[in-house]
Amino acid sequence: METTAFVLILVALILLLVIVGLLAVLIYRLTKQNLHQLPTDSKASDASQAAYHPDILQRFKEAEKLKAKNRAELFCPNHPEEPGEVTCAICDHLFCRHCIKPFKSLHFCKEHLPLLMNKEWVEVITVKTSTHDPEEGVRLYDVKKTLFQEDNLPAYIETHYKINVDQDFIETYLVMFVINENAAIIKSKLSSFTL
Repeated sequence: METTAFVLILVALILLLVIVGLLAVLIYRLTKQNLHQLPTDSKASDASQAAYHPDILQRFKEAEKLKAKNRAELFCPNHPEEPGEVTCAICDHLFCRHCIKPFKSLHFCKEHLPLLMNKEWVEVITVKTSTHDPEEGVRLYDVKKTLFQEDNLPAYIETHYKINVDQDFIETYLVMFVINENAAIIKSKLSSFTL
């Protein structure tokens, strides 16, 4: 009786190993097939990207122009051997998972998290965006980046959602927050940008 049970368990284990092996081969082939189906020429790529907004297409073109020297920006500044995984909501630099901390559904580097915690932040502008016309939202992020890089004025942007029950859709708003003592300066600078 014990021998029969042992043989049955052994046969079941062998069948299980065969099934797992076949699944692994199937997954490998599907992955390999999907990699070969990716568009490699620009005509196929352009056709697949026809549904994107022109500003987003422009960003794709800019990303393709990355030179080797710019690739260093894709790695953590504190750990050059680690690829950057998340950007800081204030400085927009990529950091590895050890150098970035989540807070309020955003991520902040170790340098800017204390700034966020120790200062009073106020809302300076709210922009309503949509997937059909993301241009204003893209410009707001560009303005935030310019304010930080050129004027050393930190800011971060939160995405807020509002459910419109009457018309059955979700509205998206981008809200820029700045340090309270810089609010007047930034509001005057925002008037010079076209949003």
